[in-house]
Amino acid sequence: MELLIVTVLIGILAVLGGRLILAPIESFTDVARRAELVDIADNALQRMSRELRVALPNSIRITVSGDRTALEFLNTTTGGRYRARVESDGNGNPLDPVFNSGTDEFDVPGGVIGPITPGPAGQSSCLDGDADCLVVYNTGFGAGHFNAYNGDNIAAITAVTPTTITYNNGANWNFPFPIPPSSQQRFYVVDRPVSFVCDSSTDELRRYEDYGIQNTQPVTDAEFGGPGNLLADNIAGCAFGYTGAGTRHGLVTLRVQVQDAATSESVALLYQVHVVNVP
Repeated sequence: MELLIVTVLIGILAVLGGRLILAPIESFTDVARRAELVDIADNALQRMSRELRVALPNSIRITVSGDRTALEFLNTTTGGRYRARVESDGNGNPLDPVFNSGTDEFDVPGGVIGPITPGPAGQSSCLDGDADCLVVYNTGFGAGHFNAYNGDNIAAITAVTPTTITYNNGANWNFPFPIPPSSQQRFYVVDRPVSFVCDSSTDELRRYEDYGIQNTQPVTDAEFGGPGNLLADNIAGCAFGYTGAGTRHGLVTLRVQVQDAATSESVALLYQVHVVNVP
């Protein structure tokens, strides 16, 4: 009888003890799982935010097509200012104007900063990625604007010295770089377009960069020329937004939802990135 009572008491204590231990273990597992989901979304959003901050002004565009949501921009590597007026070299000799129509080159006050990859002449050289691109006064999309995706204000860089840049688009561009000049005499150097594509059919977020500058925004792997690089998986949904096109500053909104395959639990993070749109 005593043995039976002891056995029952031990069983009761074991059940109570198990419940006391199990709750913290389950809580720890839940927290760890959610932290992993947050890390997946946070790492992807931080990568996207960091790259968007160096986007060419007014080059961000977003397209939703079927299961895919794509955000694209032109990546700038460096930039500077050009001289707006003819000036003297200090000895009474005039310097070249801002854009020399005879040589397709211009001087950079203070010198060229950052690496630039020159290539063959012709605008197609730049658009295909064989040379870095010179872009001036990119005001965006629509009638009356100047859009680098359309080739309005973009040319291949063919040569670089510490103080000058030579360009070519296959035509003789006179001052000021066939369009009204930048109000701040700015120029930008673009090396490639970059896209982030969220695909709900594969639950993946991928990054694409090895493709040419295209008038129509690419969305499919065939248009990009390959599958791109996986940025995050287990993606339950994405939403990209952009406001402020044509103004001094824009705001890019990025929302990514990540889901655990085993439990169907999901976590959604939202980032907002300020971008400068001054051309």
